[in-house]
Order: sequence, then C-alpha cells, then structure tokens
Amino acid sequence: MDSPESISETPPALEFPRPSEAGDGDSPEGNPLGASRARGSGGPPGLRRAEGHTRLADPFEIVAQVKEAFGDLEEDLVGFGPLVAQSVLALVTRENILIFGPPGTAKTLYAGMLFGRVADARVFDTQMSKGTLPEELFGSVDIEELKRGRTVYRTWGTLVDADLAFIDEFFDANDMVLRALLGVFNERVFKKGSQIEPAALHTGIAAANYLRATEVTEAVLDRFLFRAYLGPDYSPLALLAVDQAFARHYGRCSGPAPRRVPLAGLAYLADIARGLVPEVLIRAAPHVLFLKNAVLNRYRELLQEASEPEARRSIYISPRTYAKSRIVLNAAALLRGRLEVRPEDLVQLKYVVTTIGGRPEQAQCFEKALSETLLRIRGADCEHIDNLAAAYELAEQLMARRRNGHAVVRSGFLQRLLRFFGLMSEGELTFDHLRRYVDGLKPHDERVQALRHGVLRRIQELTRRVDGQDGCWLF
Repeated sequence: MDSPESISETPPALEFPRPSEAGDGDSPEGNPLGASRARGSGGPPGLRRAEGHTRLADPFEIVAQVKEAFGDLEEDLVGFGPLVAQSVLALVTRENILIFGPPGTAKTLYAGMLFGRVADARVFDTQMSKGTLPEELFGSVDIEELKRGRTVYRTWGTLVDADLAFIDEFFDANDMVLRALLGVFNERVFKKGSQIEPAALHTGIAAANYLRATEVTEAVLDRFLFRAYLGPDYSPLALLAVDQAFARHYGRCSGPAPRRVPLAGLAYLADIARGLVPEVLIRAAPHVLFLKNAVLNRYRELLQEASEPEARRSIYISPRTYAKSRIVLNAAALLRGRLEVRPEDLVQLKYVVTTIGGRPEQAQCFEKALSETLLRIRGADCEHIDNLAAAYELAEQLMARRRNGHAVVRSGFLQRLLRFFGLMSEGELTFDHLRRYVDGLKPHDERVQALRHGVLRRIQELTRRVDGQDGCWLF
C-alpha cells in the first residue's frame, strides 16, 4: 500500500489555440488625454465599437507587443520603472491605478505617455474640483426624454463611454461624485435612477496631490487594486538623470511615435487573466494559491508589528484584494510567457498590497513575508497542500453524489486513492477512506497543519450530515 504522501495530483499539460485576427477600431490622434473632448461633441452612441473582445493572434505575440510598447517608457520618465510595471499589470488585468504625490511630479505627463501607447482607445480626462457635477462625468440630461417624464443621461463621449480614463485632482471632488464613480470604476456599470448602462472602461488612472480619509473615500480607495506614490527624488544621480532626459525634449512629447499595442489586444489578455477564455486557461497549483494567502497574511502581521505603538491599528486587506490578487498572478505568468502560475510569480503581489514608492517599511515587510513563507513552506509541505486540496474537492464530490447522484470526476488523485485502499471503483470510496488518508498526512508547517485540520473537520461534518446527526435539512 502506498503512503498518503505518495498520492499527488499532476495536472495535464494545457494547449491553447491561435485565434484569428481582429478588426480595427477608432484610433485617437494627438494628445491621448484630449481625445475624448474632440469626440464628445457629437455622434450617436450606436457608433461605439462592439463590446467584448474578438479572437486575436497568439496571446504571447500580444505580450511581445506590450513589452515593445511600454519597455522604453522609463527612458524619459526617470525612476518610473516600478510604476510602469504596475501600470502594465493594471492594463493586463483591466484594473485601476491611484497615483498620489505632491505637485510637479509628472503624474499627468505619465498618464498621457502611458495611454499614448495604447491604440484604438477612446480616452476621457477631466480635472475634479469641489464644484464638479455628475453631469461633467456622465453626460447631460436628454431634454427630449425629460419631456416624456424620464431622466436619461447622454453618456456618449463621457466617462461611461471611454476605454481609458484619467481623472486629475481626484479627491477635490465631493463625496457624492466620488460615490457615483464606484459603479463605473469597479462594476463597470453606470446607474442613475432607472438608467442602467454598461461602462466601457478598461483602465482608469486617478491622480491626487493628497489623500482624504472619509467613509466614502475608503470605499473608493478599495476599488483601486494598484496604488503608487510619486515623491520628488533630490539625490544627485536622480537629478542628473532628469536633466539628461529633459534635454532630449525640453518637456515636450517629441521624437518618433512610440510603438503602440491595440486596446483589443490588452482586452484579450485581460480576459485570459480573468479566466474568461476557456481555450486559454492559466493554471495555478493549490500550493501556489496557499502560498499567496500565506504571504499576504504574514505581510499584514509584519506591517502591524512595524507600526508605531500609538498609531497601531488593524491592517486591513479586503477579501476583494485577496481574490483579485489571483488575477494579477495570472497576468504575471502570462507576461512571462507561461500559462501556469509559479511560486516565483508571488513577488508580483507587492504591486497589489504595497503602495509603490510609498513608505519603505511596506516594501521591507513584504520582502520579509515573501522570503519567510517560501523558506518555511516548500517541498513535502507543498505536496501535502496539493493532496489536501484534492481530498477536500473529492469530499465535496462525494457529497454531491449522495445528494444529487452526480458522478465523481475521474482524476489522477482519485485513481491513486483507489489503489491506496485497494478499491475497485469510485463507488466503493467513502468519507471514512478520505478521513483516514488525510489523517495520515503529517505536514511540518503550522499553517499547513491548520489546513489539514480544516479538511478533517469538513469531512467529519459531511459524515455527520450523511448519517443524519447534525440536523441539517439540506440533505
């Protein structure tokens, strides 16, 4: 009989198709931050490009275009390398970026140069103030509809209609306007009264000279998966590098036109990263996802310890961020030419949970959390995690078989488990077999031990439910 440690699941290799070419879309000319203002004066909403992505070329060919388009962006923006990497992740995951810092740190210039490398995209930009009205973002009221007793906003050429958006002086807006932004930036939908309209937004950049903390702004901030702080660097080398870059164009965007990547290509990569393209799925072994959560938990603990005692309070990373970090890992693997997330991709989590360019203790705590976790959970414990995840999934399948007659998926793990207990078919497998198998696993790390205890508790709970001992009426 095999030992429990010898039963592991190795997923099959994954192949992906080569989609066909996509059609062309509108191409904004000139300053990318002025494109929407030129378009916003007229034109019916029906002229919008088709929603969704078209099947494109090999995704790794698009990845090569992304690297060509954004790889040289730091040459004219000294010290912006980490922000560029974070921004590319935002574009390849269809997420938003918040950039804050004192005036004169090139936030607007950066947004213009970044969006200028995306082709076929409509760009909306505006500068907020305390007097900014929702109509300035979402369009004016349609007078003809108002005469019929309906309040409908004309959204063509507005934030709702834009593919890319830059909103400057973000926190100068009042809370009512910021609250209205939540639907567009996070759910990608505009809701106003009875009007519900999908928003085309792919990625938005909000810039601010300061952060304003209120109940509303905290909710808004959580909608930005990526955050960066741009502070002035007065070191001799940084100032010399800025002088050399400035001398090449004297503050103007000049020289040859940069390489550009089509928005449709970025949308296709984002759909892959989000698991929306069944033919091109990115895999992640259970132990990699376990390591992800362990790193984030340890980072929260270390950051809490590093805080000043008088200012110490619970460090909050929302469940939304934990979940969306998987999308970032998918994008990181894709940008590295793979369809599988590996432990080496976990370093990309720093772009999600730390403020790039912000307080140094954030980066230090993250690096320590990552190194500690990878040193303590490896080898046999990673195999234990994969086996425990497979055992948990199989227990749920056994429950579904008892409840609804669903078939148990014939996996490699199931076949090994049958051999382990000398069973002829999956019909002979019981919760007791699973409990005995899990009980035989002996992880070393306490976090993996906690996972084992959790799986055991779940198997025992399902056993009691089948035996009618827990009073649950669902079974």
